[in-house]
Amino acid sequence: MTNLLSRYAHWLHLDYPGGEVERLPRVDERFRTNVRGVYVVGDLAGVPLLKFSMDGGARVAQQIGEELRQEGPRENGAEDPVDVAILGAGAAGMAAAKTCRKQGLSFEVLEANRRFATVKDFQKAKPIYTYPDDMTPSGDLRATALVKEDLVEELEEQTTEIAVRDAEAEQIERAGGHLRVVTAEGEDLEARRVIVAIGRSGNFRRLGTPGEDRGHVHHRLHDPADYAGERALVVGGGDSAAEAAIALTEAGAQVTLSYRRAAFFRPKPENTDRLHELAEAGAASGGTLRLVMESEVEEIWEGHARLSAPSGEETVEANVVFAMIGSEAPLDFFRRSGIELRNDWGETPDSWREALTSTAWLDDLNWGRLGAFAAFFLFMCAVFSWKNSSGLLYGWAQAAGTFPFTLAEWAAALPEHSLGGVLLTSASSPGFYYTLAYSAIVVIFGWRRVRRRRTQYVAWQTATLAAIQVFPLFLLPEIILPYLGGNGLLPTGLLDALFPTSEWSAHGREYWRAYGFILAWPSCRPLS
Repeated sequence: MTNLLSRYAHWLHLDYPGGEVERLPRVDERFRTNVRGVYVVGDLAGVPLLKFSMDGGARVAQQIGEELRQEGPRENGAEDPVDVAILGAGAAGMAAAKTCRKQGLSFEVLEANRRFATVKDFQKAKPIYTYPDDMTPSGDLRATALVKEDLVEELEEQTTEIAVRDAEAEQIERAGGHLRVVTAEGEDLEARRVIVAIGRSGNFRRLGTPGEDRGHVHHRLHDPADYAGERALVVGGGDSAAEAAIALTEAGAQVTLSYRRAAFFRPKPENTDRLHELAEAGAASGGTLRLVMESEVEEIWEGHARLSAPSGEETVEANVVFAMIGSEAPLDFFRRSGIELRNDWGETPDSWREALTSTAWLDDLNWGRLGAFAAFFLFMCAVFSWKNSSGLLYGWAQAAGTFPFTLAEWAAALPEHSLGGVLLTSASSPGFYYTLAYSAIVVIFGWRRVRRRRTQYVAWQTATLAAIQVFPLFLLPEIILPYLGGNGLLPTGLLDALFPTSEWSAHGREYWRAYGFILAWPSCRPLS
C-alpha cells in the first residue's frame, strides 16, 4: 500500500517540484493581454515548446485576420498603419508572419537579433525534441528536423519570403485608434494589432555569486567540441543544463553538474536517463560526468569553483563554467507598455542591506497589487472564521439564525434521511459552501489549464486532482455517506469506526476532509 501511494504521489507531482512563479505577461486563452490589440505568443505565453510557439503564432494571426475583416478595410494612404506588427523573428513570430501573408494582411517583422536566434544559439548538433509527437501546429510552418543544424535550415527554407527589419522594440503605446511600436533606432511603426513574440533568450538569470562575471563563465554552449579535455562545471537542472552536460561529456570533457535539488524533474525523460548513464559509465570519448545534487555555487575563481551541499563544501576544478539556469522575461518592456504581468509585485531590493539603507525601492513596488492581496487575505480570514465551527463569525451567524443555518428547519420538514433532507442538512453548514466553492474553482481553473497546456500529462494530472477534490472531498462527506448511513446502507458501525464522533453532521465531515487531504496534498500547486 505504501509503495502504491508513493508511486501515485510521484506520478501526480513529479517528486513535488516547486519554485517561484515566474513573472510572465498575463494573457487569456486567446493570447490577448490587457492592452487592447496586443497579443503575446511563444515562450512568454506559456509552455516553452517549439510546436506550441508555432501554433500560438499562427492561431493569433488567424484571430487577427477575422477581427480586421469584421472591422472593415483600412484607409488608403502613406501614413496608414500596417495591419500587424510582429515583434520577434523566431518560430512564433515567423509562424504568425506566414499566416498573415496567407490571409492578405499587411505586416512587418521587427527583430533585434537575427532570425531564429534562439534555435541558432543552441549548441552544435543539439537533438531536437518536437513534443507533443502527435500535435500538428496551426498554420504552414513546420518543424520535423531532429538536430539543430537541420532545424535551422528547415525553418529558413520555409520563411525566405518573409522580410525582417532590424530594429529593437522599446515599448508599445497607444496612438489614436492604433498602436505605435517605439524602437531604439527612432523609426517607430504604427499598426492596428501587435504580436509580441520576442522570447527571453537574451535575459539570462544570474547566479548571484561572486565571480560569475569572469570571462570563463557562459550562459550558452555553442560547440561542445571546443571543450574536449577541459574540466567544465554546468549549473542547472533543466533541459538546457542537462543537454549541455551531456554534449560536453560526449565531446570528451570532464564535467561536474551542480543542481540545487535532490532529483531531476524538469528535463525530458530522455535527457534524465542519459545523464544517469553517463554518470555511471562515462562516454566513449573519455568524457566523464559527476552529478552533485542538492548543491549551490558559492564562488567562482579562475580554474575552480566552490560548491556547498548538505555534506559540506567542496572545491571543484573548472576551466569553464556554464550557468544554464534559464532566462528572465523582458519585464521592463512590458511595464513600459502597460502590459500586466503575473505575480508582479514590482521591483524589490536586491538585499536586506539595500532595503534597510534606502527607501527608493518602495516607489517601485506594485502598491495596488499589495493592497489587493491584503484585502483578499483579510476576506479569506473572515470566510475561514465563518465556515469553521469554532470561528467567531460562525458563532455569531449561528446565534443570529442567519443563512445558511435557517436551512436546517427546511430539512426537518422533509422525510427523515431523504436525499433532499440530507442535502439541506449539509447545506445548513457554512463548510458546505466553502467546499463547494473550492471544488468549483479546481474544476474551472483546471479546465482552463488543460486548454492552455495541451499535453497528455497535464490533462491527466489535472483531471486526477479535480476528481479527488469533487468526489472524496465534497460529494462523499456532504451527500453520499450521510445518505447511505442514514438509510442503513452501510455496515453497522462503519461511520463510527472511520470517524470517532457520535454526530456525523457535526464533526465527521471535518475528519473526512482531513483524511482526503492526505491523499490530495501532492497535487496542491497552482493550476496555471
